[in-house]
Amino acid sequence: MAATTTTTAVRAETTKFFSVRSLPWLAAIAVGASTVMAVLFIVSLPSTQGSSLVDMPAAKVVGAALVGIDVAAIVLMVLGASFAGSEYSTGLAQPTFVLTPHRGRVVVAKAAVTAGVAAVDALAAAVLCTLVGELLLLSSGVAPAPVDGPLVRLALGSALGPVFYALIALAGALVFRSTGGGVVTALVVLVLPTVTAWIPGLAGLAWLLPGAALHGRSGASVAGTAECLAPGVAALSIVGWTMLAGAAALWGVRSRDV
Repeated sequence: MAATTTTTAVRAETTKFFSVRSLPWLAAIAVGASTVMAVLFIVSLPSTQGSSLVDMPAAKVVGAALVGIDVAAIVLMVLGASFAGSEYSTGLAQPTFVLTPHRGRVVVAKAAVTAGVAAVDALAAAVLCTLVGELLLLSSGVAPAPVDGPLVRLALGSALGPVFYALIALAGALVFRSTGGGVVTALVVLVLPTVTAWIPGLAGLAWLLPGAALHGRSGASVAGTAECLAPGVAALSIVGWTMLAGAAALWGVRSRDV
């Protein structure tokens, strides 16, 4: 029965997602914006790196294109936060929790829909950004980067970021009962590594933060730094942070009346 109830909740949240016009648009914008930024990043490489695409390693060019996925992460933060926060601003949260008294199932359903949409978006962005890099290399008369293990790891690992931050934004919106609260929560988590790097004595904590874990999974971390985590440790860290966000979201919806 519980499985059926949870499945029903997921279906209800899926219907809600596609009934809010702005959310599917945000999902589409995330993919489009990341692709555009991939082009801009590559076009700017000669200026920022001081050499032409012909003289750069092909893998470096494609890696620069994949930075475009970071734009998708920002857009999906807004999507995740809006998915939960809009219910509080419109007053729909109360009937939602009346129809589904087990509020934890609502949280799980919202997280499942958010993660599913964000994963599709992130994978699409990863593929398109990689294609942008390869095509611009070909147009410059350079052989494309080989689609080998490191490139696949970089692309898939980079795609984890948008999913993770969308879930963090969702949790923040449920805790603070607002879209703005969700976006700010995700942005704070995003900039934590930068902030700790500025504060003397805290740089050594970088390995505990989600940024290090995401870089560790993608292989983008620099060897010998505090951020350089083994893939398995990085995966555990991402799971741990996601569970922490889920626990906070559950506390947020269970501890207070709507």
